[in-house]
Amino acid sequence: MRTVRTTLAILPLLAVTVAASASFTLQPLTTFGGGDGWLAPGDRPYLTTDNTQRGIAYNPLNNRVYLVNRAGGLSVRILDGDTGADLGTLDVTGITGGTFALSAIGVGADGAIYAANLTVGSGTSPLKVYRWANDAAVPTLAYSGNPVATSARFGDSLAVRGSGASTQIVLGSGSSPAGFNAYTVLTTTDGENYTSNYISITGPANGAFRLGVDFGAGNTVFGKQTGSASNVEGTSFDLGTATGARLVGSPYTATTSGEALVAVEPNYGLLATTDITSGNVRLYDINDLAASGLTFLHEAVFPGARNANANGTGQMDWGNNRLYVLDTNNGIRAYELIPEPAASALLALGVLVLRRR
Repeated sequence: MRTVRTTLAILPLLAVTVAASASFTLQPLTTFGGGDGWLAPGDRPYLTTDNTQRGIAYNPLNNRVYLVNRAGGLSVRILDGDTGADLGTLDVTGITGGTFALSAIGVGADGAIYAANLTVGSGTSPLKVYRWANDAAVPTLAYSGNPVATSARFGDSLAVRGSGASTQIVLGSGSSPAGFNAYTVLTTTDGENYTSNYISITGPANGAFRLGVDFGAGNTVFGKQTGSASNVEGTSFDLGTATGARLVGSPYTATTSGEALVAVEPNYGLLATTDITSGNVRLYDINDLAASGLTFLHEAVFPGARNANANGTGQMDWGNNRLYVLDTNNGIRAYELIPEPAASALLALGVLVLRRR
């Protein structure tokens, strides 16, 4: 997951970070789709209601959205981040294997694109992650293997951060077969070839990171699954020992049990979820988890008639103070992150400078 840091330039040699303490809301990006921030099912041939779109990512470097699609054959559609206009597809030459050849997708801070297959049993059907250096590139195989000692489900959730040799990719492990309650972090020494580090954690429920996973600040990862409002997991991890631990107070209570998809904006200390029952997107402050847990900030209501998402799949991604949401069978939504008056007053004092993390 890529993020942007917003700083306030007061003097040429002084900049202070704008915190999330005031509050933020999510408002539809009105230039996207039909003016309501929504590309609904049927607006494009590849926006369907047959569970064939499960992965989405945003690239702030070129303002493009990538959608993994299996309707009518495998494709990765490229959309304009402002309007949702169709800009073509990524090359999918040589992509094979898994229950689905591609499922979840993410973009590094250098613009490299990564997408994973879906495997329901990594012991017999390896997890594969492909890499595109840019929109015009042919995909290369960045990782192929089994992250665990036996077999598990991978590919429903994925997030990416960093660039080049510092790139990290996190994938949540599945609930079938039982016994996998954490995630793997893929790391690299050359930015092209990756190795797996499965993180062992005591405490989280089986499949706690399967439907939604994202990096937080530092060496932290958050995850969510449906079934309980009290299962937003916050964890720390250590790549040296391949172990992790729950953060103080985890698991945290969300607003409803239907919240599954997760996206973290670590520079503001924000966490967003999508409720796969109502379709509503909820925004939380996570700056003081130990004392307050999740602090609810805002709820963006689903904009129209809703189709069932029985699998609880989809993906969310932040970038350029925007949040893009794919709720399977319900199209793509785009939101702007809007500061409430207290934060707006701070922003009005100076010049916004966007710094890539």
